[in-house]
Amino acid sequence: MENFAHSNGSTFEEALSLTMRRKLEMGNKKKNITFLRRKYRGMRSDSQSEKKRKRQDYKREKRLSKGKQVKAKDIIHKGHKQFALTWGMMMGVKMSVGSQLEFSSKLRVCELKVTDFMVVDKYNIPLEVEGMSSQFKFKDYAPLAFRNLRNFWGVDKYEYINSICNPKNNFLEFMSNSKSGMYFFISNDKKYMIKTLKGYECKFLRRILPHYFQYMVRNPNSLITQYYGLHRVKMPHLNRKIHFVVMNNIFHTPKPIHTMYDLKGATYSGRYVSKIKTNAKGSIVCRKDLNFLGFTNQGNDKKTIQAVSNFIQHLKLGKAERKLSFADQIASDSVFLAEMKIMDYSLLIGVHGIDPLQVPGYNGHGEVEGCNHYIGDEKEAALSLFKRDDGGFRGMNDDGTSNNEIYYIGIIDILQQYNLLKFAENKYKSYFSKECSTKISALPPKKYAKRFIEFIISSIK
Repeated sequence: MENFAHSNGSTFEEALSLTMRRKLEMGNKKKNITFLRRKYRGMRSDSQSEKKRKRQDYKREKRLSKGKQVKAKDIIHKGHKQFALTWGMMMGVKMSVGSQLEFSSKLRVCELKVTDFMVVDKYNIPLEVEGMSSQFKFKDYAPLAFRNLRNFWGVDKYEYINSICNPKNNFLEFMSNSKSGMYFFISNDKKYMIKTLKGYECKFLRRILPHYFQYMVRNPNSLITQYYGLHRVKMPHLNRKIHFVVMNNIFHTPKPIHTMYDLKGATYSGRYVSKIKTNAKGSIVCRKDLNFLGFTNQGNDKKTIQAVSNFIQHLKLGKAERKLSFADQIASDSVFLAEMKIMDYSLLIGVHGIDPLQVPGYNGHGEVEGCNHYIGDEKEAALSLFKRDDGGFRGMNDDGTSNNEIYYIGIIDILQQYNLLKFAENKYKSYFSKECSTKISALPPKKYAKRFIEFIISSIK
């Protein structure tokens, strides 16, 4: 832990020392605050912090969207407001993964028992600031199950620790168009993503983990997000528990990404990103379903949109065998998610163009930069059919020759259940708009999966 020593005057040290000083003065006694006062204070602070976070996120997103250079303020350094959280993540993962024994034997599903998915390893990691001692708590959920998954996907233990837990390589803060309000971090080598979860999402992932484990092992070509670890950290100065998951970065490639799409199969008006945003200089925006179908607003008319053939994006996969393998995998993954009562997931597609100007919708000045230190993973390439071309799936012509595009594909956001809230949203939108009853996102899992499969397969050319 010496490598993680805090610089004087850092945000983390100030917050931590202040918290521990208050606890010493109060004797760890809680203040006698009424329920309404506590609730009002929480609402007020949450709204203020949310507005401030949105302003900062908007500015950061504009910088990172250029894809050319990462500024120091975007890196989670020792003076960053999120340094304490990422520091706790690093130390917890390093201690939990580092303490696990290595094994090289081939994975067998039968080696795991049901109880292995329920195990929770707990760690108390000591801290000392300004002569005051404290500790933060860390939990590692189902460590044996996730270790087996990492081994199956060919993730080296020491490379994994070095990528996530190396104090010299700070995290990058990554902003998404997600409405969940959760934080996204990305490792410095851009190979792994860390996403904070809500409590119910963590419980749901633990509940479906045995099914997820069995399905991913039996389907090595699956496009579903690969989860490498599920953890919880509780820092003393935050006074709340943070659940987070480590997962693969779909865009881990040396190739720049020229256009991105987030596809749900929903075609209502909200699944469209305006031409003003997509053509903004120096930015790359994640487009949606209607953009994928070629819809755009012509001239100065911002409201009226119509399909234009030059903007339609197809998945040109070549011979029938490649098309069939991709369609079968999309169908298989969707059926599994429907069985788990999951909906509202997306197919994230990144398109790299050998000649970028030939990529539909590319504006000529916005792209996501590739990884300069990318090293192809032979084990991963041997497992997944869709990651063998610099981490992606090369586009092909009907005669089997390569075309201009490489596709980077993955199914994301798989932790949304069809609960009472989604049921109410479905009924509300269906009642007020009959036209949108089959186009909205909030559909029951089976209907959602059917529409999702039909939409993606219809894009194959």
